Amino acid sequence: MLITAVDLISRFLFLLAILITAALVFIVTYDVGARNLGLTPPNWAVNTVEYGMLHITFLALPWLVRTRGHVCVELVLTYLPARARTAWELALHAISALICFYLAYRSGLSLADTIAKGSYEVRSFDMPMWMLFASMPAGFLLGGLQFVAFPLRGDSFFAGAAAEKGGL
Repeated sequence: MLITAVDLISRFLFLLAILITAALVFIVTYDVGARNLGLTPPNWAVNTVEYGMLHITFLALPWLVRTRGHVCVELVLTYLPARARTAWELALHAISALICFYLAYRSGLSLADTIAKGSYEVRSFDMPMWMLFASMPAGFLLGGLQFVAFPLRGDSFFAGAAAEKGGL
């Protein structure tokens, strides 16, 4: 039940990242088009794209873990005996999850700190700093939960032969 909820939330955040990406394509197209037509480009475009790319990274992270979309090198795992490979995979899942949980904690502290201080990012437009950190704790937390979910599903982030993933 919890794994299903994590998957659904991860998928929703990924779809949100897709929508943000589409919006950024339109913003960049408008900005470049305005410049080439001799019009004044919007002063908010560059900063909006920068902020959007930041959020896309963290919103997409859990789903990319779930679908094995991240880059990893499995050369050592490929040549390990089955029992050793299983042990290493479990250890790598645990280490990956712990790193994600630690980063969720640290980014959560930064989020709480910026909310408490009322900090603002002052550039082409003013924006509360908490908005920069808003997607980080959720992305890292759900990414860590996805690493935990692999062994619970009886699956592995490292599953499948190298040839199935395009070779080494």
